[in-house]
Amino acid sequence: MSSKGTTKEAILTTSIHLFNKYGFDQVTINQICKEINVTKTAFYYHFKSKDELISEFFSFDNMISNTDLLDILTVTDYADQAMKAMEIYVKHMVRFGVEMTRENYRIHLRNQVLPLDKGKSSLLNSIIPTLVQRAKDAGHINNPASAEDLLDSMCIIANGVILNWAVTDGKFDVLEEVRKRFEILLVLKDE
Repeated sequence: MSSKGTTKEAILTTSIHLFNKYGFDQVTINQICKEINVTKTAFYYHFKSKDELISEFFSFDNMISNTDLLDILTVTDYADQAMKAMEIYVKHMVRFGVEMTRENYRIHLRNQVLPLDKGKSSLLNSIIPTLVQRAKDAGHINNPASAEDLLDSMCIIANGVILNWAVTDGKFDVLEEVRKRFEILLVLKDE
């Protein structure tokens, strides 16, 4: 791994640790740099701001792990695979808590985009629509909308449920609610 990759990863990991420990607004770029002994120039080489750092951390493609992939691939039903792939984002939000989720949405809303955006993710842009189409072809999904429209709706549902979860201080099982809403949207056929 190059030192550039290592520095970027160190900045990202350290920043998230500090944000969780002290709160996003309480952590400065100077504090991040001091913690890992890098210059502000090095920080700004990789990230333009703390906001960009949060956006990168929560980008869909950065979240998927080998364990997530195995979990998706062990399921033989394409509709369930598509839902599990979408749920990766939800699990990541829950893992990093309500405060970090709020920061992520605050940043994205200020930039007038939603965090879960298929245009920014190869997984969302190509793999999930393929799984949805395969599920439609196999008769597991009964919603007549196109795979692309279903993916758009899944992204909107996930964003809405996650945002509601963050606003209500995590007072409900967000993963269970997202799955319930996906099942309603997709009109899943009972096996």
